[in-house]
Parts: sequence; C-alpha cells; structure tokens
Amino acid sequence: MQKQLLPILFALVCFLASDPATASATITAPKPVIGESKLQISDVVTTQLNNLSLAEKIGQLFIVDADVSADALLVPVGGYLLFSRHVPTKAETLILTQQLRSRSPGLPPFIAVDQEGGRVARLSFISRLPAARQLAALRPESVARVGWLLGQELYGLGFNLNFAPVMDVATRNENPVIGDRAFSSDAVAVAIQGVAFIDGLQSAGIAATAKHFPGHGDTRTDSHLTLPVIDHSRDRLERVELLPFQAAVKTNVDMVMIGHLHLPALDPTPDLPATLSRHIVSGLLREQLGYEGIIITDAMNMRAVSDGFGSGQAAVMAFKAGVDIILMPADFFAAYNAMLVAVQTGEISQSRLDDSLRRILSLKRRMLARHHFVQDQSTSLYESIDSPSHRIWLEKLLRDKMEYDAEPRN
Repeated sequence: MQKQLLPILFALVCFLASDPATASATITAPKPVIGESKLQISDVVTTQLNNLSLAEKIGQLFIVDADVSADALLVPVGGYLLFSRHVPTKAETLILTQQLRSRSPGLPPFIAVDQEGGRVARLSFISRLPAARQLAALRPESVARVGWLLGQELYGLGFNLNFAPVMDVATRNENPVIGDRAFSSDAVAVAIQGVAFIDGLQSAGIAATAKHFPGHGDTRTDSHLTLPVIDHSRDRLERVELLPFQAAVKTNVDMVMIGHLHLPALDPTPDLPATLSRHIVSGLLREQLGYEGIIITDAMNMRAVSDGFGSGQAAVMAFKAGVDIILMPADFFAAYNAMLVAVQTGEISQSRLDDSLRRILSLKRRMLARHHFVQDQSTSLYESIDSPSHRIWLEKLLRDKMEYDAEPRN
C-alpha cells in the first residue's frame, strides 16, 4: 500500500503548497489559534475529564438527532445531527445551532450536518455544490477551495462538523446508494480529490469526516435497508477500497466514519457489520493504518445494524470494537444505559472510556479555539452565505479557470 500512496502524496504536495484560504479583505478563513500547544490542550482535557461524572462521560459518546429535546436527555450529549426538516431557512438554522450550543456551554457539542453536495445536501439555501463526481473533473487545488467555501458557509451558520467527503471508490455502477457521491471509480483519484476537499473544509474550521470505511463503493445493496456484503480479497481491498482512507489518515482527517458493511476477508464472523468488528475498527484502522483521530459509526438506526442487534448491544459492541462516537442509535436511552452499565460492571474499562473522551474533548478544544479566533467575523461569514460574490467565485472554480481569485470578492 505504501508504494501505491506515492503518486497521491506527490499530488498533495502540488496543491497544499498553496493555502486554499489566503488573505482577503472580504472573508478570512479561520486558522489555528497560536498559543495552545498539544501539551496545553492535553492538560485542559485532563482537567475536564477529572471533573466529569461517569454519566456525563457516557453522554459525550453520542451524537443524536436534533429532534431529541433537551428535557428528554439525561446529560449533555456529544453532539447533534441536523436534517433538512430542522433547517428550512438561514435565519432559523442559525437560531437552532445557537440553541443547541447553549444546552451545554461547558462542553460545546458537535453541530453536524450531511452536506456533501449534489443529492446529499441538507441545506438548500447555501452555495449549491455539484456532486463529488463532477468535482473530480477539477484540479485538486480547486476542489480544496470548494471545500473551504463550503466550510466558510457552514461555519457562519454555527456548524462545526460535516459528514463529508465520501471516500468510497465507485466501482459498481448498480450501487444503489453511492454512485456520484464518490469522486471516481479510480482509487488514486478518490484519494487525491478527497484529501483536497478535507484540507479545504478543515482549513475553514469545520471538522471533516472520511466515510464509509472500509469502503461502500462496490456494494449491491443499501446499508440503510440491509447489510451489504463485499466479498473481495484482502489484497483487492488494500489496492482499491482502503487506499483513499489511508490518504485521509495521513492528512489528519478529524473523523473517520465506519460503514455498516460485512467484509469476510477482514472479519469472517458471520453477518457482523464492520461497525462492530474489532478486527476492522481497532486492528485495521487504528493499528495498521495508524489513525489517531475520532472514529464514529454510521447512523446506528440503519437496518444493516438494527435488524440484527438491539440498540444497547450494538452500542457496547461498537465501542468495544474501537469506536469513539455512536451516531443516532435507534433507541438512545437503551444505548446510553447499556454503555453506562458496561462501564460500571467493568465490561468496558475506565481507561478505554477515557481514551475516547480524550480524542473527543481534544477536538472540541481545538474547535473552541477556532471559534474564539473568528467570532468577530461571524456576522460577515453569515451574510456571505450564497452571496453574489460566493456564487460568482464558485462558478469560476467549477469552470476550473486558471485566473480565478484566491478568494471571493465583492
């Protein structure tokens, strides 16, 4: 796999040499706050951990549907996922994200959305991006700038996490769920363009998510409805499906989402989704590929998991497999209580729980620093959403013009 990654790294050097967000009088992208080292962040996180009760720690492991009311939650949760029904207008979206953030000011939640572009776009009123397959025709530096533009607009609305990009390799035309959501049927092209999009998104202060590990591009079925099976050999998986995720790991993507897929070559346990497999989550992603960021499940209310496992059982199995965040269990309270009991009885050790919390709280701390750095720009960021300058700049980018501006201008 190392040799196959060389052309990807070469291409990345070519476009990363130019920051997708250079100085501008109109909009300035968030940049990391200078002043807090990794050691300082670690000290802050240790203090936070020591001040959390067990119940509060368990709450941080979940991202739930924004429909779940604050009164129904036992403790502050790790975050919320917003869908189209929650975000009909720009103004209502900003109000909602502010309300969600105010629920737990001491532990700022992840405010997440699925905004890939193309047919997966929950926000209809921001700049309209084409599907990844169309973006793949652009140069990587243009894809990075598109990711940054999207990140700017999400940031202006109060989001801090986007479940994008899709890093699957679309090698099966009849795939019912991926299709043009993937950049290409070529693994190297997916890796190059996906990493470019990640770089742009994260440079704008939005956490990116590489999905759906270890690869949903060659399935015949939709994991929302059933458990897809991928029968390829390990050699084939390493050459194709895993290659883009290895590139995402090397570019320090903030999150990797595990897909609900059965891959006998990686774990022969019958009917076991990758989400619940220690061989795949810990053995492959964490240990073999060396990923140190946050591992999140795909939505746990999808039938690929929920048809075979109860909410509590699935949450505990996923966490024991190596997952850090459990996304949208079918029954949040059953999942929460099962995790609580698993820690109380020693089925899950306190040290294992704290390992995940350190990753979660560290990212939140870095994002909180980004928020403080750009809070004085929040009004201009909000007003720039789908503005004429953004639309014109995006149009130029999508034509891949050599002479496009480094940033949108009025």
